[in-house]
Amino acid sequence: MLSAFLIALREGVEAALVVGIVLVYLARTSRSYLSRFVWAGVTAAVALSLVVAILLERFNIDGDGFEGLMYLIAAFFVVTMIVWMNRVAKHLKKEIEDKVEKFAAREGSSAGWGIFLFVFLMVLREGVELAVILRAVELSTEGLQTWIGTIAGIAAAVAVGLFFFKGTLKVPLHRFFAVTSTILILVAIQLLVTGLHELSEARWIPSSKSEMAILGPIVRNDLFFFIFVFGAVVLMVFRELQTASHAKAATAAANDAERRLVQAQARRQPRPHRRLHLRQGHFRASASARRRNCE
Repeated sequence: MLSAFLIALREGVEAALVVGIVLVYLARTSRSYLSRFVWAGVTAAVALSLVVAILLERFNIDGDGFEGLMYLIAAFFVVTMIVWMNRVAKHLKKEIEDKVEKFAAREGSSAGWGIFLFVFLMVLREGVELAVILRAVELSTEGLQTWIGTIAGIAAAVAVGLFFFKGTLKVPLHRFFAVTSTILILVAIQLLVTGLHELSEARWIPSSKSEMAILGPIVRNDLFFFIFVFGAVVLMVFRELQTASHAKAATAAANDAERRLVQAQARRQPRPHRRLHLRQGHFRASASARRRNCE
């Protein structure tokens, strides 16, 4: 359930970022009338992703070899998801805005359909990846737990995207993706090890009895992977909280030091009204001296 939640959260946040960037850009460039094509693309992508998930659910994967292939495909999708986001994260906003501008600048209905196709393909990519990965996760856990984790993850992703673009939630996205990437690497390792184990049992790849004796109990023990991933989540969250606390303390200390420096400099300098008073006194004394000389 935890793996399903993390995967759904990550995929959902990526899709929410794409949709949010497109909507904000259209509103900023006075093209809000094209937003209906964005929502149409999201709806179509979600519907097709559900169809893919249902087909995978109804597709009876029979045999250890085919299950092993499903695990390996899911692990590949997890890794490519991490690599893709880490590679384009810095320029994601600009790239999306450039493509949206290219489509929106077209005349007539081609602008709306171009945006529809762009959003549809971007969201569909996340949806199909999610369906395939969760199908593999479901093979090693109970189906109900997988669906609970998936629904919770998608709901959390929608909430994060909504509050983030409204400005009510200050989420450092680079840290979010760094943490989830580290945890999802563990999930990918779990899927990879399980896939290799299933292929070994199907005699699709060679393996020794000693290797199977080690991998077998680990793969079949769901509690081991749950504790492993959950412990990583807790550790990463604690680390991020500790880092944020240290950064806040360092900022407060720097601000306090800067404030003391400004106060010390102010004490060393004469006060403005005092300098003005001295200048006025000097001027009056000079004027009196000139009058005496004239007399």
